[in-house]
Amino acid sequence: MKRKVIKQAGQAYTITLPIEWVRKNNIENNPEIDITISDRSLIISNQAQIEHKKISIKIEEQKGRNISRIITSLYAKGIDEIEIESTKDISSQIIKSLKSTIGFALISQKENKFIIKDIGGSNYSDLDEIFKRVFQMILSFYESAIEDIFGKEKEIIENLESRDQEINKFCYFLERAINKMSYKDMVAGRALFTYAFSLEKIGDEIQRLWRTNIKYKVKKSKELKKFIEDCFDGLGKSFEFYYQFNTQKAEEIASLRDRLREESLELTKDKLTTRMVRHSLKIIEEATDLNQLTFMIKL
Repeated sequence: MKRKVIKQAGQAYTITLPIEWVRKNNIENNPEIDITISDRSLIISNQAQIEHKKISIKIEEQKGRNISRIITSLYAKGIDEIEIESTKDISSQIIKSLKSTIGFALISQKENKFIIKDIGGSNYSDLDEIFKRVFQMILSFYESAIEDIFGKEKEIIENLESRDQEINKFCYFLERAINKMSYKDMVAGRALFTYAFSLEKIGDEIQRLWRTNIKYKVKKSKELKKFIEDCFDGLGKSFEFYYQFNTQKAEEIASLRDRLREESLELTKDKLTTRMVRHSLKIIEEATDLNQLTFMIKL
């Protein structure tokens, strides 16, 4: 979309705003907007009421897993109302999927139409606090996994899946918050979204590590325990690096990752140990990659 620049008296220049954007953002009643300079771009944003987003889709012959992916993806994207049309009764799959969201509910089911709305009225303004809570949940999840795997081994898979779902719920919420806020700095916004997505992947690897032990009762050595604990230490350092932004910390994490890569080769002596090493190594690899995103956000 191109707009004409009009020179005013003195050194002032003006452009007109698209009427569709003005109406959607209720500019008539909120006459102030924010303008951010980003190299060759001007980013115009409205920090007043966040736009209500609605979408209608048809779902036919979809498995429960795909229905869940559709709903959580639209939720993370920032959609506020989803109207689903289906020839089958998929209400049970929808309700199960909504457990991975905060504030979403199935509010209407008439014949072949299902309406999901955000009834939570969430406040997305404090992204840093949301981010901090998600990262702390990931660290707590990993710590609990280590304690159970090398302790009394009382956890069961059903409980583990519930805990992982809770992690995913807050990761999706963080992704949704980023998309709803129209980040002033587009690069930082994209980097933070990638960070949130990476945390979700780390949570999945922790679940797989824990599930392997529960399902197969792996025989574990002291060396394997030390290896997994060091991977946890690397993830914790990544959290510290985000908040302290000490470049020496980033170097420590990278060095730790390099050492664990070498040690992993000595630990892969049987199939199940190899599987646990692989999941743990992916965690430290992801934790190290987070440092690059931290540099992008902080610099």
